[in-house]
Amino acid sequence: MILVHIIVKTKKQAREIAELLLAENLIYSASLTTKKVFRKSSITCEVNFEKQTIIDGKTKALLFSTINKKLRANYTENMPLLYAVPIIYMDEEQIQALRDQTAKV
Repeated sequence: MILVHIIVKTKKQAREIAELLLAENLIYSASLTTKKVFRKSSITCEVNFEKQTIIDGKTKALLFSTINKKLRANYTENMPLLYAVPIIYMDEEQIQALRDQTAKV
């Protein structure tokens, strides 16, 4: 099991992606949060921030490459940042629900 993080610049795109992945059973659930991300400019050395929306979705590790391909196909111009972190421990009933409600691999 993994927690997929998909980072986009707009809430509209985040909602679109969450609905797409849920409709195709590629993720079990999704939560959207908007955060300020601070970065230091390599040119001016000033610290700036921008708002980003993060989609967190629980899924099977074997579905990561399918999710990546789906996002690449649908967002060739504006591919979101995508990465995953492992879910180490999870209640067995919740694991079974995740397995049952995501695509078979």
